[in-house]
Amino acid sequence: MEVKSVYLVKRETGICMYYHDFIDPPIFDPHLLSSFVVAMTSFFDEATKSVTSQTRAFEGTDYKILVEFGNWTLGALSAVKDTVQLREKLRRTISKFEEQFNVLRWVDLDLAVHTRFDRDVIEEFVRDLVHPDSIIQVKRDWQFYTKDAEVVALLRLIPPLCTVKEAADFLEVPIEVALNWVAEAVWEKAVLLTNPVKPDDIYQTTDLMGTRGGVSGVSEETTKALTELDGETPLMIAAERVKTSDLKRFLDDIALLARYKAVERVSPSQAALVLHTSALQTMIGMYAKILGFRTVQRVFSDVRKSLLSEHPWLAFVNVEENMDLGMKSSLTTATVRGDITPDTIAEGFDVLFRFVTKEVEKLIGHKPVKAVLSRTRADVQRKFPSRAYDIQWERMQAE
Repeated sequence: MEVKSVYLVKRETGICMYYHDFIDPPIFDPHLLSSFVVAMTSFFDEATKSVTSQTRAFEGTDYKILVEFGNWTLGALSAVKDTVQLREKLRRTISKFEEQFNVLRWVDLDLAVHTRFDRDVIEEFVRDLVHPDSIIQVKRDWQFYTKDAEVVALLRLIPPLCTVKEAADFLEVPIEVALNWVAEAVWEKAVLLTNPVKPDDIYQTTDLMGTRGGVSGVSEETTKALTELDGETPLMIAAERVKTSDLKRFLDDIALLARYKAVERVSPSQAALVLHTSALQTMIGMYAKILGFRTVQRVFSDVRKSLLSEHPWLAFVNVEENMDLGMKSSLTTATVRGDITPDTIAEGFDVLFRFVTKEVEKLIGHKPVKAVLSRTRADVQRKFPSRAYDIQWERMQAE
């Protein structure tokens, strides 16, 4: 997982009040790290004469320490990379902690902080990693990792290797209950969790030269398809382009190449951008066949301009002369680096879709618009079968 450890520190004293390591063995001693972060932030504050600290990250060889500030605490994450999404999670965690344990601002008491706050951290950093098709691998010596009654009951009954959905079916419990139990097991480090490569996942090749000689266990068809993994093309489309005969083998090969660091899954923000721009491209193209390019370009431009005050990043999306959607490099770079969240992208495109649809409906009526939305939805479902419902189709038709 991206996050390696989390720390919550009292700024006034440098005492670490809460910490959790997501990996074994831990990277840092929590009390040494908390003292270091407080000392360094204080140093830079004094050096820059800053009232509010601007120190936000420290970088090592294979980790970054992300720092965010609350009213009387600071939070630190040891993570693989610095993203807006992780910082939002950290800020929410700090806010919840300060609200729940506000008395610790004034006095030092034993409030069983870890026992009471673990659930909040699980919800913020672990729960969204667990999906119905996630694969659970029970550790052989799991009894030494956990004493949690629910986790113990779960691991005693399920097979040593299964998906979360299979575990729910086996135990005859609702899927939401199984998801929460598995999140607890991951938290306790009693299981290993992997998410399978799906046909509509988007990957990019990171080491083409290293795979030209072939990778043991990877088919020749998959090696040829690596040039199609551009960070914008779903795996099933890349497989079709090179006429791959066995999609399951292809997906297994991609998982193997990911372990070799030859390919990597794009960031959630980049995946969200690709999904929504694919839908918008299809929709705009169909509208242009009915109304003509100039009319659709004008409608798009007018709608986008009206939305810039709330969603300024939409200024980097435009309709070009050949009816392709243009993306300025700064927006693409922001999604790659995680400087813009998937929710921000989804919200902006949701409003753009609805307003464009509303304006086109004034020109051609409800039935043609409904037909275009239906065909656009079908096209997106073909390309992104597991993610097509991330787009708010019903809200477009309800306008």
